[in-house]
Amino acid sequence: MDALSDALRALRVSGSMFIDAELKAPWAVVTPSSCDIASALGVETDRVIPYHLVTHGECVVTVEGHAARQLGAGDIALFPHGDVHVLASHEGVAPLTLSREFAKRALARRSILPIRHGGAGNPTRLLCGFFAIERCGGNHVIGGLPALLTARVGTEGGRNLLAAVARGSIEAHVAGGPGSEAMVCKLSEILFVDALRQFVSSGAVPVQGWLAGLRDPAICHALSLIHNQPQHAWDVQSLASACAFSRSKFVARFTSLVGSSPMKYLGQWRMILAARDLSDGNISVMQVADRYGYGSEAAFTRAFRKMFDVPPATFRRASRRGEGDSTDAT
Repeated sequence: MDALSDALRALRVSGSMFIDAELKAPWAVVTPSSCDIASALGVETDRVIPYHLVTHGECVVTVEGHAARQLGAGDIALFPHGDVHVLASHEGVAPLTLSREFAKRALARRSILPIRHGGAGNPTRLLCGFFAIERCGGNHVIGGLPALLTARVGTEGGRNLLAAVARGSIEAHVAGGPGSEAMVCKLSEILFVDALRQFVSSGAVPVQGWLAGLRDPAICHALSLIHNQPQHAWDVQSLASACAFSRSKFVARFTSLVGSSPMKYLGQWRMILAARDLSDGNISVMQVADRYGYGSEAAFTRAFRKMFDVPPATFRRASRRGEGDSTDAT
């Protein structure tokens, strides 16, 4: 398994679409902040990532402090840190501000909101939505990404197919019926994964953290080993040998690219997985400690508390409170 797939598999990503927009030039809109979207959703996550998929026409997207970027049919724009941004038919158009109240009304519908706005010029069609990223591990995956991430969805035929699938998903969602909401969510998640995969593989834009390590074959191999076998008794020498590096060269290269030492990264990854297990499963703290190679519950608790500021039992109670389960199995 590759390191990116393993990391995304460990992350909880929920996606949805909530606007189907047809905009005729001249037009421009300022989006609500990710905080407003999260508030409207009533969710507590590390990240709410807005996205826009262009299915027809073209537009310009701008994030404050960054150059404007042109988008065409089949392009998707994501905002990993939830920056407020402007979408427009072209630069220089006075934008309409989409308020927090607008976001609440749109999301409260529980269906796709059709938007028609602008003048009498060339039309642009957008599908707009968001990805909600869970607290545990969200910053690990997203932290090194830029303010604006764009990707092109497939080939020309692939883009047409995606647009057709997206519109079919929307029509099913609006019509209701079994599985219609799941269709839209899964399509959104596919868009997120594909955009991230393209960004990592392209190497066109500098990136920080473990994502930078994915662009180096040797360090990517080490990350794959850590992600796929977190319970293994890895040490610096075994990882260096697996990458055909000397110990010192491996540590220097890993630390330079990823931003932390191999052993620190391994510990953080284990804690992310442990937090997920504590939230999801009916499993004791000691079982989780054993699962990730800790010799005692006390050692595991110290490591967990260092990362999350609370002991594992307290973390589990808090994560399950919404489910009405406040019991421990320690």
